[in-house]
Amino acid sequence: MPKETNNNCSKAKNQKLRLREPREKKISRKGLKSMRGQPEAYDELKKIVSVSLTPTALAGIDKISRDYKISRSELLERIGRSIIQIKDRDDWANQSQS
Repeated sequence: MPKETNNNCSKAKNQKLRLREPREKKISRKGLKSMRGQPEAYDELKKIVSVSLTPTALAGIDKISRDYKISRSELLERIGRSIIQIKDRDDWANQSQS
């Protein structure tokens, strides 16, 4: 009797694999190797954090990050560093009416 192989593990792995969008890929740093514990794009290491969002908010963040062609993480990084400015909708509406 042939031995059965456990394909459940490989099936689960294959289901999780997907192609990354260009915005999700790491920025190429020609000639520089990524090293654990060393900052890459900024002068400090990133810290892992968790954020709870509604599905609507997540979809909005995904759309904005796609528009900028950057990852969600990089979008939040740039907002936090004031590289990307957030404008209140009410302020924007008032300015467009003037």
